[in-house]
Amino acid sequence: MIKTTSNMLKIFSIVGFFALSGCWQKPTSTQYITDNQGRALILHGINSSSSAKHSEGHLPWITEADVEQEAVEWGFNFVRFLIFWDGIEPERGVFDESYLDAVEERVNWYTSRGVHVMLDMHQDVYGHKVDGNGAPEWATELSLMDNFALTFPDDLPWWISYIDPQVVAAFLNFWGYSNYQYLQDHYIQSWQKVAERFKDNPGVIGYDMMNEPYPGDLLSAITFTFEETRLKDFYDRLIPAIREIDNDKWIFYEPQSLGINFGFASKLPPIDDVREGDKRLVYAPHSYPLTLHEGVPYNLTDKLNMRDWNRNRVKELNSHKVPMIVGEFGGSDHVKGFRDYLNDTLNMFDMMGSGWAYWSNDPGGWGLLDEDRKETPKVDHLVRPYPRAIAGQPIAFSFDFDTKIFSLEFAEKDGVIGPTEIHLPDRHYPNGWRISSSDPQGRWSYDWDAHRQILSLTSDPEMATHFITVSSISE
Repeated sequence: MIKTTSNMLKIFSIVGFFALSGCWQKPTSTQYITDNQGRALILHGINSSSSAKHSEGHLPWITEADVEQEAVEWGFNFVRFLIFWDGIEPERGVFDESYLDAVEERVNWYTSRGVHVMLDMHQDVYGHKVDGNGAPEWATELSLMDNFALTFPDDLPWWISYIDPQVVAAFLNFWGYSNYQYLQDHYIQSWQKVAERFKDNPGVIGYDMMNEPYPGDLLSAITFTFEETRLKDFYDRLIPAIREIDNDKWIFYEPQSLGINFGFASKLPPIDDVREGDKRLVYAPHSYPLTLHEGVPYNLTDKLNMRDWNRNRVKELNSHKVPMIVGEFGGSDHVKGFRDYLNDTLNMFDMMGSGWAYWSNDPGGWGLLDEDRKETPKVDHLVRPYPRAIAGQPIAFSFDFDTKIFSLEFAEKDGVIGPTEIHLPDRHYPNGWRISSSDPQGRWSYDWDAHRQILSLTSDPEMATHFITVSSISE
């Protein structure tokens, strides 16, 4: 590895950032999740896992060896770990400690390897009683719709089930707090059980309150009044209840999924945190361009979806003033242009200063491994250089997949200690890499952990800003 210093690096870095930014916008004042040293965390990771939705025991397929691959070989520092209400409270008022034991065992596989775990209370199409996942049967109130289930052709998208009258009734009754208060009350109690179990685990970074909230009725979805009323009220009940148990972890909140996943604007108002001091809330939307999601080749419609998604999320971040983690995005390698989409999307997330979790780690389908457990082409894009922890205030960072140039700009910030950590995957630098800094020669240094592929950088505290560039060494 080669170390250099150059006064021209500031110019090179700025040019590189503009070249990669394209049409993407960034928040006026980006917020970041921070660790106990005050460093800004950039979280790159994966969902674990889709298989847990329908598996016996509501657990992902992974073994500890798979976690080792994700953390060390791929360099991920984040996992969105799926948990389920019907796993936690299978009977009304009865909480399954053995399920939480099994979850905790797998969570510890991640945390023991330095991976930050976000626990995601997952649901799709409400619950198993209506052919979805998430809610227990006893918490599925169908009103007069018990005998009105629809059967859809197998070739239709799974999410078409959201218009099934039984699914509509189940969601409407869950959100109808005045008539079915016990549903949300028990959901909240289940979250308190989870918080009690994991509040003292430093590797668990936080809690995602509900996956892809859906209102039930299409009218309040397409007018977004659901977000302004029932969803906001739900978060205002759930956050204080979690804070009764755990005052420190980050709480992740999502807008409604319909429309917003595709790029529409959210009307969810800023959310309050009742904890003393700075709030620890994270905005956690998902990103799925509509036509690409359904297997259509990457096209202008998707690019316009992404442009709108970027601009609307920036407006929301400027209003909410919280960090953002993209909880889901993904697709199939078999879709024409998918890797171009992936490169564009990852560059957009970098430009916005956002972390992310790819959907998902299951072999086959959209996964990073195929059915034979061999890497799919998307791995080279997802496993990319990034600043895992920044000892200061991030200004910009980027990676050019073609040139293999990684750039980082950050400012000194009072109270931050520890080194800046940069993941530099061997797959992008087979002949080694060269690092340059704008700091004066002899006033900066680094250590290299070859096993974990992590560079730990110590910068000159007398310099207001730092410009770091990593490039590939040719054969």
